[in-house]
This record gives sequence, C-alpha cells and structure tokens, in this order.
Amino acid sequence: MDSSAPPPRSSADPGASVFVWGVWGASLLLALWYVASCGPDVPLWDDYAVAPQLCDQAPVTLSWLWSQHSEHRIPLARLVLLGVFRADGADPRPVMILITALLAAASAALLGAAARAPEGRKYADAFLPLLMMHLGHHDNLLWAIQITYVVPTALLCLVLRLVATQDEQPSLIRCGLVAACLAVMPLCNAGGLILIPPLALWLLAMGVVEARSGRPGGRARGVLILAESAPALILAALYLRGYSAPRHHAAPAGVFAALRTALQFLATSLGRPGVWLWPWSGVFVGCLSAAAGAVLLGAWCSRPKERARVAGFLCVLGAVGALALATGWGRSGEDDLAGLQPRYTTLAAPALAVVYIVIAYYGPVVLRSLVPMVLFAVFSTLLWPNTQEAIEAGRNARERAAVFDRDVAAGMPPYRLVRRHVPFLHPSQRAMHGYLEMLRNAKIGKFGRIRRDPSFRERPVALSPADVRLGRWTDGELIATGVDPWVRFELPATERIAGVRIRYDHHNDDGSPSRFRLAWRSLGDLDFPADKQYGDWNLETGEDREVTVWIDDVVSQIRLQPDNRPCRFRIRELTLLRDD
Repeated sequence: MDSSAPPPRSSADPGASVFVWGVWGASLLLALWYVASCGPDVPLWDDYAVAPQLCDQAPVTLSWLWSQHSEHRIPLARLVLLGVFRADGADPRPVMILITALLAAASAALLGAAARAPEGRKYADAFLPLLMMHLGHHDNLLWAIQITYVVPTALLCLVLRLVATQDEQPSLIRCGLVAACLAVMPLCNAGGLILIPPLALWLLAMGVVEARSGRPGGRARGVLILAESAPALILAALYLRGYSAPRHHAAPAGVFAALRTALQFLATSLGRPGVWLWPWSGVFVGCLSAAAGAVLLGAWCSRPKERARVAGFLCVLGAVGALALATGWGRSGEDDLAGLQPRYTTLAAPALAVVYIVIAYYGPVVLRSLVPMVLFAVFSTLLWPNTQEAIEAGRNARERAAVFDRDVAAGMPPYRLVRRHVPFLHPSQRAMHGYLEMLRNAKIGKFGRIRRDPSFRERPVALSPADVRLGRWTDGELIATGVDPWVRFELPATERIAGVRIRYDHHNDDGSPSRFRLAWRSLGDLDFPADKQYGDWNLETGEDREVTVWIDDVVSQIRLQPDNRPCRFRIRELTLLRDD
C-alpha cells in the first residue's frame, strides 16, 4: 500500500475550523491593536520619497512612477503613499492598517489552500495565521513604504492558493488570476520581479500542455493561457530596460557568501528569533525547504495525474528560492550577517508556508503528521519573544513620534528638529531638512506648523588641522591613505553652534558616494561621544559639493572623516553657523 496515498477527508480534526479561524481572528485583532497603539503618526525614512510630488514641487508622471528607488521600481507603493498622504496630511497609519489587512488576506488564502489538502482541516493549520500575522513582522507593520514588500508576499500566497486548487485540466479563470498576480508583482519592487520567472514558467507550461492535450477547445485555451502570461513578462522586460545597479551597495562577495546570506534570509521567516538562533534557524528552514522539494519530486513521479498542481507547487517553491538566492547574491558583500535583516521576515515567510502546504498535500504519512505539528509548536513557542520584541520596538517608535509632535508644537525650527530626530525620521540630515521645509511650505498636516529657521551668523574656520590620521594634509586637501581616515580641527573658542557647513571636493577610486562622518566634542568630553556624531553613508562625490551638519551643541573640536577608504578630500570652506 502506498504510504503517501491521501487518506479520506473524514480524517479532518473535529472542531479544527473553529480553532483555526479563531486563531486567525485573534492574530488579526492583535496586529490591528498593535498598529493602532504603536504606529507612529509621522512618515519614516523612504516614506518621504513622495514628498516633492505631495507638495507639488514635482509632477506625478509615468517617468517618476517607474524611476528607480535604489535597486527597486515601486510605482504601486508611490501611488498608495501619495494618495493616502494627500488625504490625511501625511499620516502613515492608514497604510499600516492596509499592510495588516494584506497579511490577514494572505493567511486566509493559505488557510483555504490547507483546507483542500487530502486530510482536510487540521488544528495545526493555525500555524499559517501565526506565520503571516505574528508581531515579528513589526518592521514592516510600522513602516508605510513597506507595503512594497507586503503586496508581492500576499500575491504569492494567493498564487499558492490558486495552484493548490488546480485540477488536471487548467482553468482559464484560475490561470488568469495567477497571471494578474504576476502582472502586479513588478510594480512593487525587485523582489516581485524575481518571483515572476518561476511562476510564469508554470503558466507557460500549462498553456503548452493544454494546447497539445487534444481535448476539445484545448488549443484555444492553451493559446489564451499563454497570452495571459504576456503582461507580466512584458513588465519584467520593461523593469530591466534602463536599469542601473545602485553604487552604494557593496559588490557580491562570492558564491559561498551568497549562499550563506540566502540561508540567513530564510532564517528570518521565524521572526526576530531567527536572527538570535542563527545559524541553526537557517539550517532548520533550509532543511524543511529541501524536504519539500524532495516530496514534490516524488509526487511528480508517483502521481502523474496531479502533475499540474505538483508543477505549480514546484514553481512557487522555486520562486521563494529564487528570491532567497537573489537577496543572498545582492547583499553578500555588505557583511557576514547581511541576510539577517528583520524587515526580510515578511518576504521570507512564504518559504515555510510552501513547506507546510506541500507536506499536507503530498508528504508521507509520518511527515504529514509530524511537520505541521512541529511548525505549529515552533511558532507558538516563538510567539511571545516575537511579541515582546515588537512591543518594545513599537513603544520606542510611538514615543519618538510623540516627542517629534511635541517639538513641532513647541515651535522648534527645522534645523533643531533634524538634529533631534535624525536618524529616527530619516538617515540623512540634508534630505530631512529639505523635506521639512517642503512640507511646511505646502502646509501638509502637522508639518505646516513648523516655523522657519532663523538667520544664521556665519564664521569661517581656519583650515589648519590639529591632527590628521591615516592621511596627509596639503593646502586644504586631505589625501587619505587608509581605512577610516580623519582630520581634526580645534575651534578658537568653545561655543554653541547650530551647525557646520562644508564646501568640498571628493574623489575615490570607484567614484562611489562618500561614507562620511562628522563628530564633535565639548570641554570635558574624554573622546567624541556616540551621541555627538553624524554619518552619511551616501554623501555626494565630485567637485564643489556642499553639506551642512546640524549640531545644536557647545563645541570645542570637530573631527571630520571624509570616507571610510582612501580618497582625496579638499575642503574649500568650513563654516560655523550660529543661531544668535
């Protein structure tokens, strides 16, 4: 007797549907409560990418919508943020609620797929809402721009649901829905683009098989299925047209580093504990994914009548694997733990969802009993540490947003807001200062209450450094010869300054942006304290550039690091700005 043969549906656990949907509802309510109570009411980081269009400083055009944002094209996210911010004064919380709803819909789709498994509904299916809606997703729940991560994840879960209900004969409606999901993916980000080839391969295969099936109307249905895949493939080709790799990312570090980083990416599917438990978390998810692949290959050989569904599962598993490998290759040059980014949790979660569904459909009896319960037990155990981590992060985000609101109400000018709230609001002082002035002038929400900067009194600093490290100083130019070079200037007198403006020329070997850092200290400081430093890892290179670092502190010395590698850095002017 075949041990992998499906048992009758009557083996479904009694009362399992009530339990599973109860867990889904409780998870949704918890996520909504979390967003409502902890979501910051101010945009963060890349949320400000739509500020020029929001403030009518730049037009909303197809060219802008399709333009690159780092390595991504994010027209869908831009439209969502722009529409919501216009309606509510740049409050990102409605987008956070939409993100929560998308994750809830994704888990509902997965539950629908699990219910169609041979054994029917099981108590362990509650793993799926825990996987998709636990608060370990908090980096994406509390950041509006991350809808660009969540949409392709939700679409992939829907594709998995559609594949799970695939019969021997392809359905035009089902294939059309899969094709529609694929067509939206390249509008989200590079991750959505990576998912397309394996999933499109399934559609193309279904079209070819149906066209050659000899069934009545089969050729016409096959041609239509092939045509349905065209929009996604055309958009994928357009995505790559004119694409340029961002220069601020490190080059890939080789095959081994890429595989390690890919495994780290998969480990984040466990949430923050996946980071803490590395490398065992990566081994756990990697082995489960490999087991799911082996089960599908066995099902392909033993169940020829179900090859359409098996091929679909293989392509979904391949899409998740392709995303992991692409992330591993692209981030392997950053550092040894580059793949353990908490924001990857949402992107990596479908890996375990595919494992669960595949085992439920085609796993041997032992695996059908063991793997679902192990996954449910693991995520039940990790629920508290994920929740605890999220509550701490959410409380911090809410408190920092509340401090910003109080500072705005107190009449702080932009330069002080920037000094106090970078990098919480945005990593770049220069960019954030421009966004605050833009939003204030356009009277967008609370930003319209920000008052203007005062007129600053300027005082130049003599370009005679007190000390130079890993370089030599010649006629106003630092020729840096090592890693993390710097030049230090003594001020004539200890005084409170608003900021420092630097006009400079910068050149390094590959023309990539400068990894710049400026630090200051006052009398009594033994060194340059961590809270008296500002870094910009994407400072413009080239001739006659300018940057202002807002300090708002009492200063006696300034230490300037022009880059973290050999370079040439000429200071044309070093000017103190005083708010008198």
